[in-house]
Amino acid sequence: MYNYNTKTLYYIFEEKSMVKKTISLIISIFLICSVFTTTALAYKPSTFTLTAEGALIANVDTDAIIYEKNADQKLYPASLTKIMTAVVVLDECADPENTIVTCSQDALNLLLGTDSSMFNLVGGEQFSALELLYILLVHSANDAANSLAEHFGGTIPGFVDKMNAKAKELGMTGSHFMNPHGLHDEDHYTTPRDMYILTKHALENETFKKIFGTVRHTVPATNMTPHTRILATTVFIQDPNTSLANTYYRPVDGGKTGYTDPAGRCLVTYAEEDGITYICVVMNCPVKNAAGVKVRYEFAETKQLYEWVFNEFEYREVYDTATPVGECPVDLSMDTDTVALALKAPVNAVVPKAAEMSSFKVEVELLNERAEAPIALGQELGTATIKYAGETLATVPVVAINAVDRSGMLAFVKGVTDFFGGSIFAIIILVILLLIVSFIVYIIIINRNRRKRRRNRRRVRIK
Repeated sequence: MYNYNTKTLYYIFEEKSMVKKTISLIISIFLICSVFTTTALAYKPSTFTLTAEGALIANVDTDAIIYEKNADQKLYPASLTKIMTAVVVLDECADPENTIVTCSQDALNLLLGTDSSMFNLVGGEQFSALELLYILLVHSANDAANSLAEHFGGTIPGFVDKMNAKAKELGMTGSHFMNPHGLHDEDHYTTPRDMYILTKHALENETFKKIFGTVRHTVPATNMTPHTRILATTVFIQDPNTSLANTYYRPVDGGKTGYTDPAGRCLVTYAEEDGITYICVVMNCPVKNAAGVKVRYEFAETKQLYEWVFNEFEYREVYDTATPVGECPVDLSMDTDTVALALKAPVNAVVPKAAEMSSFKVEVELLNERAEAPIALGQELGTATIKYAGETLATVPVVAINAVDRSGMLAFVKGVTDFFGGSIFAIIILVILLLIVSFIVYIIIINRNRRKRRRNRRRVRIK
């Protein structure tokens, strides 16, 4: 008997004889529904709370969300927008290092009076697309965003169309873009979950990943500027030389900041420790604390989330392929009544370091209530769902641990039984029974008529 948390199977088997083996019945299959909370989260930090309106931290390798807060709420991204701008540029440009972009005055004029982050590009100034991507992501320059958008979109609105098309392609269902830089627009929004999706995709591009993780960069002289210029990251949590106390966090390898008054402070980063990578998103952190003092909660809360997941969680093998997780009843074998089942592939997951094996639950769902021999080693007979704290970690096929031979005698007996228990045989029997009944009725009628004729002849003689 096996207990699979939500399904308990009881099997009763009759004794085998040398001639046949029959299964009497499956007494019961009980499905006990697990209790799910209304939130999708399995974990919540107990030592701190977030001021961010929206947040998410997830393991990149498994997409396991360790914590989320309003992950699907539409929020303003501010300069986090530039991650999408860079993604579209790299989609359009196969060789950014050798692709020359000329900044147009028209693209720059669109930003006049915005008092936004600029690199002070000049109309007619030429850069490689790669250098403009550094200026875009490291310095967070809006004039670089407009210059890249106009060049690779034909027009800036044309580029924005490509941004929205890319969002749709990636499954960013809560996002809509109105510009390539992130200056406020009521119809320009995204969600923490969508920012995770976008950033994970962007990091698959090595050029993006390198720029995203750059702390300092020297921009070479151009046709309009005869001297080099130094870029310094705005992502202070990855800068060991930051002047903000207790902000630097060594595992952070890259990120992007964002800020407007409506968007608040936003930050997307990724961090790696011991080969495990996470992406963290915080959006709309307060700009000032309760006392009216300017604060940078986006860095502090990002650091708290990373310290929490790296200290409390680990990526480990939860189940292997050798340990039986259940069994399946078997017909047509003289050797066994059941075959043991194991996972087809091991299950690896991000789980709390303190989690014990007894905390993991396995729910087995068989393809059929019974399997017929022959059964091959490794034959798939169902699926197993691995759960922890009410959350599904993985669903994988279950396979037979050993082969089961078929009994020719039992197969023959079953064939005969199936035939005599089949619908065609039943029809034949019914027809025969009807014929027999009809014949009996016919005989009864014939005999009755004969008796009647005899009685009539006697009456005639008597007269």
